[in-house]
Amino acid sequence: MAAALHRAGWAKEEAAPDVQFPGDDRVVAALVLDGDQLPAPAVVWDERYGWRTAALRRHPITKHADLPSEGEGVRYLVGGIAPPPGDDVVAVLTMTDA
Repeated sequence: MAAALHRAGWAKEEAAPDVQFPGDDRVVAALVLDGDQLPAPAVVWDERYGWRTAALRRHPITKHADLPSEGEGVRYLVGGIAPPPGDDVVAVLTMTDA
């Protein structure tokens, strides 16, 4: 995913995601976007809900969230129990009415 975001020009470096283990044996990871003309401040992977955008760059992973994140700037992109290829997520991010 980091490589796909970098190729799209949304991440200046192909950096590893910030990974957290908030409980219940689940994994949440965030990639902060810092390129030009961004579709979102960050993208987040949650094992329960798949990839989504984050409204904030500083705290993209919601703490103690038992429910899926909602609100302005949050858009669910691709679901499933395994992360899809990064290029699939980039394609969804580039769609204007997704």
